Amino acid sequence: MNRRAWRWGLLGLAAYLLFLLATLPAVYATAWLEKRLPEVQLAGVHGSIWSGTAQELAYHGRSWGILQWHFDWLAPFSGHWGYRLQLHGSGSILQGRVAASAAGTLFFQDVRGQLPVTEIEPWLPVPPGSVDGTLNLQLARLVLIRGRPAAAEGQVTLTGATLNWPQAVALGNYQMKLRTRSGKGIEGSLLDTGGPLMLQGTLNLAPDGRYQLGGSLAVREPGDAAVSRLLQYLGPANAAGNHPFQFTGQW
Repeated sequence: MNRRAWRWGLLGLAAYLLFLLATLPAVYATAWLEKRLPEVQLAGVHGSIWSGTAQELAYHGRSWGILQWHFDWLAPFSGHWGYRLQLHGSGSILQGRVAASAAGTLFFQDVRGQLPVTEIEPWLPVPPGSVDGTLNLQLARLVLIRGRPAAAEGQVTLTGATLNWPQAVALGNYQMKLRTRSGKGIEGSLLDTGGPLMLQGTLNLAPDGRYQLGGSLAVREPGDAAVSRLLQYLGPANAAGNHPFQFTGQW
């Protein structure tokens, strides 16, 4: 076989391999993903690794809805493979860009959407069914290292919050703004934006996962007996009429 024939043969082989890569079914990537992240399961997968749909995304056995993905062709220029994702669940919709490094760090950008508080019940320190409301996310940046938040910029709001335990009471609306402090982790400022409770607080999440949530709560209307009874669970009010609180733990 002459040199020209070899060149054409190699070109044909390269074109064939490129075709296989471009049409690689998403199920192959699904098997790879579930092997490395067993807490994540995808069902009803269609499409390719570049663009496709999973009829159900489950995390730790809890269904989050339909997942759609599209490869971000600008991602390689940033040094990380990335995808643009959309998640549609029961009463929830989330979208954003996610990329990953070889070391397993996840980079989220422009994350926006909303979801019911009930979707995150397993991670709340209250009995199931205790809290209702809607979480609205507007995060310009979020970085996870081994599943732990390492950087965050943006805000999360809670609207239409109601408490069903230890008593039924409407809580109103709240906002938490997040920012990253160089070498000191994530800092969040909490504030009420309307409702029967006045809230001021801060959240500090250290790089090693230690967190501290503290602040104060007060009744907006002194005659609101239901909210006053609720705040008694935090202990007696101080001289200014506020109920201070502080929680610490490890992520």
